[in-house]
Amino acid sequence: MKLDRLWQTLVFFDVIPFVNCFKKLLGKSSQYTNQKLKKMNKILITDTEDNLVKLLINSLLSNNYSVKLLTQNLAQAQENYDSRIEIIEANINSAENLDSQVWEGVNKVICLQKEGLNNFISQVIKNLPQQETILFDFTQDSLEVRETWGAVDDVVMGGVSQSNLKLAQSKAVFSGNVSTANNGGFASVRTKNFNPPWDLSAYEGIQLRVKGDGKRYKFITRCEGKWDGIGYCYSFDTLYDYWLTINIPFTDLIPVFRAKTVREAGNFDASKVYSMQLMLSKFEYDGQYNPKFDAGLFALEIESIKAYGHKKLPQLILINNNGYDQILDKSNLNYQVINSENIFMTEEDIVEKCMQTVRI
Repeated sequence: MKLDRLWQTLVFFDVIPFVNCFKKLLGKSSQYTNQKLKKMNKILITDTEDNLVKLLINSLLSNNYSVKLLTQNLAQAQENYDSRIEIIEANINSAENLDSQVWEGVNKVICLQKEGLNNFISQVIKNLPQQETILFDFTQDSLEVRETWGAVDDVVMGGVSQSNLKLAQSKAVFSGNVSTANNGGFASVRTKNFNPPWDLSAYEGIQLRVKGDGKRYKFITRCEGKWDGIGYCYSFDTLYDYWLTINIPFTDLIPVFRAKTVREAGNFDASKVYSMQLMLSKFEYDGQYNPKFDAGLFALEIESIKAYGHKKLPQLILINNNGYDQILDKSNLNYQVINSENIFMTEEDIVEKCMQTVRI
């Protein structure tokens, strides 16, 4: 039985080269890429019913972004624009019309209106997440997520612990039974390697939204693609049946190899994020025991994993629209004004400038 589980783990994570090649030939190899991130993190555009909006939407769609269009004329928008975009009818100057549906999944806004935007900008400041990018949204069941996360339990070291990650009822649940038999004592779920690795160097760290069982868990990530290489770890405590937001600064990640710290490994390189992992272990670091460890059943619910604290790219792009600096400067919102009226810019130039600012 243990050999079967070990084989399943090695095959799932493409550790055995010839099996990996065979899967690729059959077209069964899946990758959770930057394109998936673009799909989850939506861009909201205000409709002005002119050619620039069409050009901008077409460019975003061709680069695999998800787009929401906010319009006052639903029928005309459905006729004029690509069917792949989500169209919402609302008056941007009316606060009561800008409900939660407008902002759901949105992390960037492009505004083309030129006047009457006080209410809209106030709503953007209120509802837009502060410089975050969703990496895994477990509230949405998807085949890609199911094929990306798999169990890595102490069976790889001869133990008998068992765990899995299941998606159900707008969350993921990392659960199982951890045992200290056969010198074991850990259970975990891990992603396959991202190919290419994610560049999260513009962010401050990783944010987890979790509800636990009072136990202490570990978040682990890697900046190399080795199966059994150095992992960068962060331990976090949970409260029983209570949702917590856990911020993990990249600077607080500890380089570890098999629960032993490797200080000479240096700081985590966020420009090369190869994988992510959640673990329950009887060990903390360097032979110390997890002070909140108990063998037996466990469960950690996860709503999302995000990158937080983007330092560079704007969340709000205003096109040909000055005069709102005062209200925006008082907020924490990162914004940019593209003013083609002072500098000769074609519509294509404006679209290209927008594309440079929305990249994840």
